[in-house]
Amino acid sequence: MPKTLIICEKPTATEKIAAALAEGKPRRRKLMGVSYYEFERDGMEMIAVSALGHLFTLKNLRPMRDYPFYDIDWMPVYEADKKAKRTQVFIDVIRELAKDATDYISACDYDVEGSLIAFNVLKYLCGEEAVKRARRMKFSTLTTDELRHSYEHMMPRLDFELIDAGITRHVLDWYWGMNLSKAMSAAVEAAEQRFAKLSAGRVQTPTLKILVERELEIKAFKPEPFWVLSLILNIDGHEVTAEHVRSRFFDRSDAERALAACKEKLARVSAVKVRRYQRLPPPPFNLGDLQSEAYRSFGYAPMRTQQIAQALYQAALISYPRTSSQKLPSTINYRRIIEQLRSSEQYGKFASELLSRLDLRPNEGKKVDPAHPAIFPTGEKPKALSGAQQKIYDLVVRRFLSTFGKPASLESVRVELDVGGELFLLHGRRVLEEGWLRYYGRYGSMEEIVLPQLQEGRELSIKEVKMEERKTQPPPRYNPASIVKEMESKNLGTKSTRAGIVQNLYKRGYIFGNQITVTELGVEVVNTLLRYCPEIVSEELTAEFEHEMEAIQEGKRSREEVIAKARAELDKILMKFKEHQMEIGRSLMKSYRITLMKQRVLGKCPKCGGDLRVTISRITHKRFAGCSNYPKCTNSFPLPQDGTIIPLGSICKECGTPMIQVNRAGRRPYKMCLNPNCRTKSDWRRDVVDTRKK
Repeated sequence: MPKTLIICEKPTATEKIAAALAEGKPRRRKLMGVSYYEFERDGMEMIAVSALGHLFTLKNLRPMRDYPFYDIDWMPVYEADKKAKRTQVFIDVIRELAKDATDYISACDYDVEGSLIAFNVLKYLCGEEAVKRARRMKFSTLTTDELRHSYEHMMPRLDFELIDAGITRHVLDWYWGMNLSKAMSAAVEAAEQRFAKLSAGRVQTPTLKILVERELEIKAFKPEPFWVLSLILNIDGHEVTAEHVRSRFFDRSDAERALAACKEKLARVSAVKVRRYQRLPPPPFNLGDLQSEAYRSFGYAPMRTQQIAQALYQAALISYPRTSSQKLPSTINYRRIIEQLRSSEQYGKFASELLSRLDLRPNEGKKVDPAHPAIFPTGEKPKALSGAQQKIYDLVVRRFLSTFGKPASLESVRVELDVGGELFLLHGRRVLEEGWLRYYGRYGSMEEIVLPQLQEGRELSIKEVKMEERKTQPPPRYNPASIVKEMESKNLGTKSTRAGIVQNLYKRGYIFGNQITVTELGVEVVNTLLRYCPEIVSEELTAEFEHEMEAIQEGKRSREEVIAKARAELDKILMKFKEHQMEIGRSLMKSYRITLMKQRVLGKCPKCGGDLRVTISRITHKRFAGCSNYPKCTNSFPLPQDGTIIPLGSICKECGTPMIQVNRAGRRPYKMCLNPNCRTKSDWRRDVVDTRKK
């Protein structure tokens, strides 16, 4: 009997694919501790087996003693990274199962990374013949109906355009990241005879430049004083505040003249302007929009949102989240999904309202994605979701329902008040008809300001006229969600990689805080590279290669010519870098020392006033906070062993020890004091992975 091997991306997806395609119930088998599934279909024996994400990675083929270095090839992940040892058994299992296979199917996620995962498995574990024979399933959800449809309408060959784009991206990222990081570390070593772990990247460094530019804007900002005038009125028992039509007076004497004109005067209603307007439903989510909304609503970092959405996709609860699209094609059967949501107590009422309408048409955005539609719920009933998963699921469902809602009807009121010839304004707003806002719930809520009924000519007594001095504010800092949005607008990175790139900037010590602050090292890296090799931080060059890789996906360019172009460009950059190696090394080492010292000092020792520093135990290699006055002062505190520790520059109000923030990849940061016995720790103990001190 012919035997078909189906390559899936993750174990959870493998189980769902096997269950959907089997004629009957698939048989779960185990080999070397790895589960796979056997079943029959169309007279063929079929085996569905999982990769574990990427099983192969690019690695240098010999020691990288100098740069530029381009001698790389694909090899098993476990050979390149000791932490990835678990991938070895998956490789061994797939190789064994492929021995007597006659046909092959790629059933990994339909995107650049999924296509590359399956291609490398087929090429290096199943053989070149498998690559030629393999077919490709394309799906956006892991629901039974779509998986069966995907199987019945398979692509007759692998999606080589996506594969080539994936290979190109990995090669370019390796060339840029490894060569530039090596160049920076080598520059420090040549200039200072010291090793410093520094990194740069094709997308990472231009992104850092954007953050540095904002940091320099903030530091250079000089606040200007201005004055604002307001009236406190008591209208029919309601206290309301009216603002002067000039929102800011930059000349104090002007503000004082206006203030004097208002003294002991009545406020006369000179005009009442009412405007009614509609607020259209929002478009369905793409990944970037979901990340922004999750940050606004829950404070989730983009990487965390991406990981939660991926878990919901693998549970067949939402469609594939790594999409740029804001469109929902009619082929997904809106009515069926909403019908399934009607059985939910939470969404049933809204679903029933929508189903009563003859025409279901979503309000869509402009952005499209050739691979996947916008994110939508599948209608499958959730089983056991964590708190964070439930929040993201609720957000996706409500956004989906909202896109089909009627426009919200709103009313704004502008009341003009004449006080001694000075014009003041009252603004009100209220919701007349909720429309889609009902479905979106708290995510679309807006504060209503209901004004008392006022007619032109009415005179109002003034309770108080206020003049306040304020100062102009610097431009706002980026947060993890807004910098991802900025990267998207500048075509830096992809929807799948942007959150990880920002996370990497935190890990490298270039930035810290939710309101992103750039460290001295981050600023100096960008300033030094701008001075000597501006191409490394060029947004335009990075975006140009993004367009080149899009052209590969569209079949307009070959990966060979794009890689050759990248090598030629990098050769020029690195030649210029070597010419200024000593100057670059001295600049980087100085800021590296400053940043390292600042990151190590967590605050003052409450016993002796020394510095509490992050210290690594020589015996256990675990980190703890130790006093700089040791051995005179032996005061110390345990630290979490996972995550990046950021000193907050404040002390606990309960125990007086320094406060820190712990950032963990893909998880929400948390704040804590250093004292493990502080009574504020009852909740924190549940979150900390390891607080044992050594």
